[in-house]
Amino acid sequence: MQSWTQRQAEVAAIAQRQLFFVGGAPRSGTTWLQHILDAHPDICCRGEGHFLTFLATPLGAAMQRRREQLQGKNTRLFRNFGGYKLPDPEDVEFLVGSAILTALAQQCDGHPYPIVGEKTPENVFYFPNLKRLFPGAKFVGIARDPRDTLVSAWHLIPQERRLGDETLELMPFIRQAVGAVSQFTNGMLSLQQRYPADVMIVTYETLLSDPATTVAALYRFLGAACSPAIVADSIARTSFAAMSGRPAGTEDNGAFMRKGVAGDWRRQLTPEMNQFILGQVGPLFPQFGWEI
Repeated sequence: MQSWTQRQAEVAAIAQRQLFFVGGAPRSGTTWLQHILDAHPDICCRGEGHFLTFLATPLGAAMQRRREQLQGKNTRLFRNFGGYKLPDPEDVEFLVGSAILTALAQQCDGHPYPIVGEKTPENVFYFPNLKRLFPGAKFVGIARDPRDTLVSAWHLIPQERRLGDETLELMPFIRQAVGAVSQFTNGMLSLQQRYPADVMIVTYETLLSDPATTVAALYRFLGAACSPAIVADSIARTSFAAMSGRPAGTEDNGAFMRKGVAGDWRRQLTPEMNQFILGQVGPLFPQFGWEI
């Protein structure tokens, strides 16, 4: 077991590398994007660490309980002796940052990757905190036509949970889920406006239609080499066929990697469903080049 001093040195070294965080709506291609980044020899990108859900939130709650307990004892028992110093609000972020760096060091497994990142869809909403902890950090997001995102999410639901005619059941799901897709997409756009130099958003569709240009731009954004050979190797190793064992377009409903194509919504959605989705998130479409 390493000593505390050794671990601190390891964590401090990770903090000096180029850190980045990947996010986007679930079923929009975040896992594919993560693997594309991880395929680069100088980049280590794993998923999903869920730093917000399982570190920041519980640590914040634990520190608040500790503060309340100390404050209570200081008031009731030790009011004549000064009591114990209460934790500062910044302590939580320091602990969260240390835990995140520890996780990133573990995922590198001793390899000196100069660029280290993690993918959790909800990083979209936690990035301002991450940026405060790690000022040099970057954010990489992916957006997908919301209609394909919703269809993909629908088919990931276990078959036994669907009752009756699938078309009749799909519309209530769309009504429930389209708001979350909008939140994720608008969240990424907000990050791009706030941190224009440190946020890059790609689309699922451009990764399919022009992978070489898109992947090279991703690597360049993170400061990694983007030679044609590296880009071509990464694309080959992260293609739908390579990762799923099936040619793109071969459907496997219920599989995490279902079909690997764009525009499948045309076969899945009724005109009424399409119009409803456009009514909810249509204003986003021109920014990403999606067909209306």
